[in-house]
Amino acid sequence: MKNIISIITLLSIIAFTALTYAEGAYELTEEFVVADFNTGEKPNNIDGTFGTFDYDPHDETQWCLMEFSEFDVHATEGMHSVKIIYDVQSPNPAFNGFWMKLEGVDITKYNRLRFWVRGDSEVNYTSRFKVELKNDLGERAIYFVKGVTSQWREIIIAFKDTKAITDWTTMTEFTVVFTDLVSTYREGVIYIDDIAFLLVAEEENVVVE
Repeated sequence: MKNIISIITLLSIIAFTALTYAEGAYELTEEFVVADFNTGEKPNNIDGTFGTFDYDPHDETQWCLMEFSEFDVHATEGMHSVKIIYDVQSPNPAFNGFWMKLEGVDITKYNRLRFWVRGDSEVNYTSRFKVELKNDLGERAIYFVKGVTSQWREIIIAFKDTKAITDWTTMTEFTVVFTDLVSTYREGVIYIDDIAFLLVAEEENVVVE
């Protein structure tokens, strides 16, 4: 019964979040960089710390680690990205991931969340994962990211296309989540770089998946 409930929940999440995932050419009006990782150390650009989490730290068959990757970045002027090594290949329910504190920033004026991602083809990687945004009211919005490849890809999310969050004035956390139900490979490595909130012209959103 628990497995059936989990599958139903997963399908409902995918059906919702697929509508909030948008990518395409856009006209940038303003950019608020949260983390470019160029220093190769904590904190991020807004003095927020970050790290990894595990659903069950006592289960050695599931875990997640983070390290800085020097010069493996999407931009030529960059110095580091974040390398996330995950494993949700477990006989038990499994999820883990990467979290980053947003230090109560107000993102009301912005309409897109942008970051860059690529998978490590030498050790495999999931082409799908979840992203979450949280505020100080305990509200959480979930977005389903797909199409990750071994090349750097810009991910643009129209993050306000949801009713899960009612107040964007005090944001607390950005999270990347790997789960045993969503991941196409249950163990692998992905790289994340240049996390930012953008203000873009709405008409420039050319593709919605």
